[in-house]
Order: sequence, then structure tokens, then C-alpha cells
Amino acid sequence: MNANHPTRSGKRSGFTLIELLTVITIIVVLAGLTMGTMGFVQRKAAVDKARGQLALLENALERYHADIGVYPEAAPDGKDSRNGMILYYVLFGDGIGADGIRGTEDDGQPDSEPDEGATVYLSQLGPSMNSMQLLEGIRGEAPKRIVDPFGNPWIYVSGEQYEESMRNPDFDLSSAGPDGIQDTKDDITNW
Repeated sequence: MNANHPTRSGKRSGFTLIELLTVITIIVVLAGLTMGTMGFVQRKAAVDKARGQLALLENALERYHADIGVYPEAAPDGKDSRNGMILYYVLFGDGIGADGIRGTEDDGQPDSEPDEGATVYLSQLGPSMNSMQLLEGIRGEAPKRIVDPFGNPWIYVSGEQYEESMRNPDFDLSSAGPDGIQDTKDDITNW
């Protein structure tokens, strides 16, 4: 009997559902591991960048102290220190006049340019340059605050009214770190 039935060969074409699901599962697991590692690497890079910014700001403050004889004093209401702007004024020389001291008669309005006769201690604070991404604000206007790599403001505290609460004898400079919450384990500080 010779029937015209198509014969089945032992070869199959395509993949089974189980095989496809196995491959997809492996790809998802590998992608998850890669993303977790990338997040860790990015966070560590941001922490390292914040430490670099802290060192840069401290160095500029020490040069300011050597020239003027005092550290910049945070405003009594703390407004300029909560957003780090006192550092912008004195270290970039914008809005402080030729004497280099904030809160005196020769202070001008910040205009994103150093005042005539003012010393620039940290040119990276220039809004047009902003190479360290320290400034937050609208391009072409005076900056709104000095920020760390996480977008949190740098907090600066100095002056007689703060002596009891300061942790460093000269000035306190800190970032809230990756979690954005002040006074936690991941803060980046100069004490």
C-alpha cells in the first residue's frame, strides 16, 4: 500500500515556547544585574564629584580667608546659607563690591559677572562657564542656588551667631548627599 501521506521528518523548525521563555528570562536577569551595577556606579561617581566640589569650595574659602582675614558670614536669617548663595557672592565676586564682603554699602545687584575690583576665588562659579555644574538657575540670569551633583543645595554656616551649633571651628559646608535628607549617614561634609 502506497498512501500519499506526507511523511514527517525527524527535524523540527522553530523554537518551543519553553525555550523562548528561558532565553527571555536569562536576558531579563542579565539586564537587571547590569542596571543595578550601573546605578551603583552612577551614584558612586556623583558622590566622588560632590567630594571634589567640596574640596574646591573649601580651597576657595581658604584663599578668601587668607585675603580678607575672615570667612564669609552667613546671613542672620540663613537665607543665603541655605542655598549656598553666600559662597557664590564672595567666591565669584558678584554682588559684593570691591571690598569682597557681603552686606556692606558697596554691594551691587548680582548680574552673573564679577563686580569691578572684586577678586574671583572660584571661576567655576561663573554662570556662563558652570563647568562643575554647581549653579542652578536660568542661563543669562543670576543663579538661584549652588547645588551638589544630586541637585541639593550646598549648606554653608559660619559666623558668631552659629558658633554653638557648628561642627567645624571655621565653617560648616555640607551636602545632603544622595538621599537629599540633611543629617543622615550619606551626607557629604567638611567635618
